Amino acid sequence: MTGYFASTALVYSIYWLAFRERGTMDFLRALRYWMSPCRNGRPGSAEDRALRYLSEVYGSGIGSTWANRLLAGMGVVGCAAAVLLLGSELCALYLAPGGFSRYLSGWLEFILIVGTAIPVAVMYWGKGSKAVDQRRFGAVRRIFGSLDRAEAVARVLRTACPDASDTPTIWAFPIRPDYAAVESGKAFLYAYVFMALSSLYVARTLPRFLETLFLALALYCVPVVFQGVLTAFGGWCQKRPDLMSYPVSVFLRDMRILEMQRRWSRTI
Repeated sequence: MTGYFASTALVYSIYWLAFRERGTMDFLRALRYWMSPCRNGRPGSAEDRALRYLSEVYGSGIGSTWANRLLAGMGVVGCAAAVLLLGSELCALYLAPGGFSRYLSGWLEFILIVGTAIPVAVMYWGKGSKAVDQRRFGAVRRIFGSLDRAEAVARVLRTACPDASDTPTIWAFPIRPDYAAVESGKAFLYAYVFMALSSLYVARTLPRFLETLFLALALYCVPVVFQGVLTAFGGWCQKRPDLMSYPVSVFLRDMRILEMQRRWSRTI
């Protein structure tokens, strides 16, 4: 009964955090975009210019397709290993003690470290070494000419993709994990408090409770890394019309942020 209660509480918290927010772009819709094949688009169209902007700002900058695919595959496999390890440790606290064997856990840890460390290092020492605000303003200047023209394209895309939202969830777009509480708002706070209280009820001991909090928070951050790897190495390209609401959402988010920064700079 204790294990069932703990598992239900954790699953419900994750569900609430990932899918219950209305009017946002969620993880599954983003995943459908990345897992679908590319199509030929119209050069110079609003969609094409938005995708070029996203590639310049968030892409890896590596010109080799096979290298991008290799790094994306490594990151995805590393994230899968992280989910298995963290999920096993959480289950071992309340359900089946022992989890994976030491041999299997060792291999999963190796896959996790290699699979995520190399793509993250490439991102950090590549485009990630330049501030994202500089990349945004530079891409706007080169592709659109000015922020006003970029916003005009955003208005066209908002009409063309009514399902798009300028507030993708933390799991749909790789906002830094330490911004989770700010970007996700009350949904993150309520879900994490609910998970903490339920864990306190069933953990019985302080070390067990603290380990649960740590593992749950680490598990929460895995989808952020997963989307970050796909954003950098997956390749922004034209896809089916019903899937384009995801890149349009990311583009609209950036335009909202840039406009807020411009208004703030005018007030100082």
